[in-house]
Amino acid sequence: MIKKLMFIAWIGLIGVGFGCDGPQGEVGPAGPKGDPGAAGEKGEPGEAGADGMGAKEILTGAVTTTKGGYTLGKANLTAADTAMINKSAIVVFIKSQGFWWAQPGVVRFADNKSTNYHFVTLLRGNTIFVDIRPLSWSEDQEAAPERQFEAIRAVFIPADKLRQSAEVDWTNYKQAMAALGLKE
Repeated sequence: MIKKLMFIAWIGLIGVGFGCDGPQGEVGPAGPKGDPGAAGEKGEPGEAGADGMGAKEILTGAVTTTKGGYTLGKANLTAADTAMINKSAIVVFIKSQGFWWAQPGVVRFADNKSTNYHFVTLLRGNTIFVDIRPLSWSEDQEAAPERQFEAIRAVFIPADKLRQSAEVDWTNYKQAMAALGLKE
């Protein structure tokens, strides 16, 4: 009896072995999405970052100019913030076409258009204003054209920290953000 079972098992094994040869079939459709897995364990806390020099910033999203310029600001500053801003250097960047353009200076836009901007600041009470105004533009027209900025970033750098970082090119967006410990 065992010999007969062994013979049948051997025949079945040969059949399976020869049955594996042949062309590969088509890949079937994807199955339904499974349930999400369980949340992992909380990771270890990271190391504290380097001091970002105590810089403050005002950051906008996409904005459109009015009369060719734009005014941004921040209200309800603390007494410590206003004291710090009073003793700070201010660096302004305008983002256009994916690039950050240091101000004052030229900003390039689509279709080879450009505008040369400058800015002034006003600290009134507990509110800071940064007023960006056009000086000249590429179009041959009397009034400044309206522009679309991808973003504006005004950075207030404490003057005492600025003196300690004389090697930083503050007109270079990447160097300035790295030196200040700011992230996009």
